[in-house]
Amino acid sequence: MSIFQSQAQKRQSAAKLGKLDDFFIPADEQDWSEIFQRPKLRDKITNTAHTIHTTPADWVASASDASHVQYIMLRSYSPRTATIKELHDTCHRFGFTQEVRDRADDLLAASTEWSRYLQLLDTDDSVDNIPDTSDKWPGAFSIVKWLQEQTMTVRGVHDREVMQVTSEGTGREPGVERRRRPRRVAQLEEAEDEEIPNAAVIALLQSISHFAEAKLEWTFNRVHFQCEFGNKEFSAFTDGGLRSKSTMDILAIVEVKKRMRTDNTPPILIQEACEVVGWLMNYSVRMALFNDHFMLVSQDRHEIFVTFAPFKRGYEYYLRNGTTTNDFLVMKAFGPFRTAYRKDMEEFGRIILAATLIVKPAR
Repeated sequence: MSIFQSQAQKRQSAAKLGKLDDFFIPADEQDWSEIFQRPKLRDKITNTAHTIHTTPADWVASASDASHVQYIMLRSYSPRTATIKELHDTCHRFGFTQEVRDRADDLLAASTEWSRYLQLLDTDDSVDNIPDTSDKWPGAFSIVKWLQEQTMTVRGVHDREVMQVTSEGTGREPGVERRRRPRRVAQLEEAEDEEIPNAAVIALLQSISHFAEAKLEWTFNRVHFQCEFGNKEFSAFTDGGLRSKSTMDILAIVEVKKRMRTDNTPPILIQEACEVVGWLMNYSVRMALFNDHFMLVSQDRHEIFVTFAPFKRGYEYYLRNGTTTNDFLVMKAFGPFRTAYRKDMEEFGRIILAATLIVKPAR
């Protein structure tokens, strides 16, 4: 048996052994407690509740293959995804002062390339049809727009064609105009390759952050975190991150999927929680730069989410030592920021540039 076959069997075994029937992602502490009361999460001999340290080692796998039990033992939950407006109204909780937001607005407003990029989202023009001598050419954002179009094109068919309105009968007599409505987003197929949305989001993040003139970079390199809990461990690999050019510290992380988040959501949220756990255990509070919160940027097909997770000292002690705690890893997500919509990208640009300005002085 090859090492790859052995690793594959371990992943399958962990997923099977650590599977919980009728599993769901808890939205709050009450949901989490409901799952935590299940008999499978108690030691059969001592009848005491498991922790991440006492969970059987063969129930634990890498972040991308983490089991249900592993996730619950990490004491994480994900509240309802909040809207872009809710992030706009509450971002001060994460250190986004009015001053830093105004500075981000000023920097973006001064960029002709950013303005042209947003205009292309308004007109839905393909960057392929715009010569670089045109006053519509978005400069550094041309590759961003091209990659976003590639993400939304499956087997040569762009989403704009898939989402064309379809005629449906309304019960009126013949000759009366029928109502038309767009197809549901859930009908959109996966992107052809995960590398495409991965490149799209990194290029977008880097192009926006460049305005801050900071010694930072959004890297395509997969960031690796190793988590150890006594006799067990798991690895977490991200799809990129915001990295300091001077210290190489990871200031934010990126996770990408080629499918929509609404398509089999639990594995996505479980993986993201495991990645933040790995990040916390490798850096402790140092990288919780957003008013003691970590920041994760996710792109699922053509939609982007921004997640903030608070650092709690009691939670860190639980991870490192199995110490009893009432703290949780709360993954508060906002979005989706749809990459084909101007208003969404305008707000995303403000948030990311403001975030870059927040971490810039610390680097």
